Amino acid sequence: MELSLSIASFPLDAETAREMERLISGEPEQCRGLLHDELWQKAYASGFAVLAYTELGELVACAAAADLVGLHHYEWSAFVSLDYRRLGLATALADGIQHSLAQRGMESELAAFLENVESDAWLSSLGYGCAFQELQFEAEPLESYELAGPIEIIRFAEEHLDVLSQLMRQTFDESVLPVLEHNLEDPERHVYLMRTEGKLVATATLSTEDQELWLTALAVAPDAQRSGYGQAFLLWARHLAHQKKLERVLIEVETENEAWPVYEKAGFKNRATISYWQRQEI
Repeated sequence: MELSLSIASFPLDAETAREMERLISGEPEQCRGLLHDELWQKAYASGFAVLAYTELGELVACAAAADLVGLHHYEWSAFVSLDYRRLGLATALADGIQHSLAQRGMESELAAFLENVESDAWLSSLGYGCAFQELQFEAEPLESYELAGPIEIIRFAEEHLDVLSQLMRQTFDESVLPVLEHNLEDPERHVYLMRTEGKLVATATLSTEDQELWLTALAVAPDAQRSGYGQAFLLWARHLAHQKKLERVLIEVETENEAWPVYEKAGFKNRATISYWQRQEI
């Protein structure tokens, strides 16, 4: 059987996007997210897809990579139709990813896959090692919720930049600042600030994808932790999803983050474990 590979840059044309949609229909929603389906046809997106076709023009496998924060750091994943998984197609897709990443001046990469024995073994055979894992939590919208006392949540304004940058540095480190800059510049991401009596105590970035509200970059100031602000932000986000008539709220947190029980207290349930793999130095 003859198979051919091609590479298409984002934004994908409508027909290619429909072919990829048909290929992964019926797969878990997390599979779509790892393949960056929300970016396939976005004009501003930086990424590409590797496509495997039969001689009859049927798409039977694909991979997709995206530079999520504009720093030549790519995340990629792949999917192969069940009937074609013994033909080495996954490895061919990975080779196509590497070829295109090199052409684009990639500085770093992560392969992202749902935790699975077969894919774990395959990535190990390619020289990758698991760098970290994230738990993906989801919660239903919350019909009623009010912030307590003097707490308020507002949209970011330019006047807040200095105190927001300071909070992010204190909570993480200097490496988070380019991510913050990207979140502030992306028109589809909205940065929110939680304040109490005028003092900034927490922040999070929200975006909407396919009737889902994604909450990222949640950070609570070190001197305000263990005071319920993180849980309050999560409950507020669930209520916002209800107001926007969305289906669910999603958030991801590293398994090593000791704060993840806060999400369960706010009504979130773990729906998947995602493994992030890095190529090992030889």
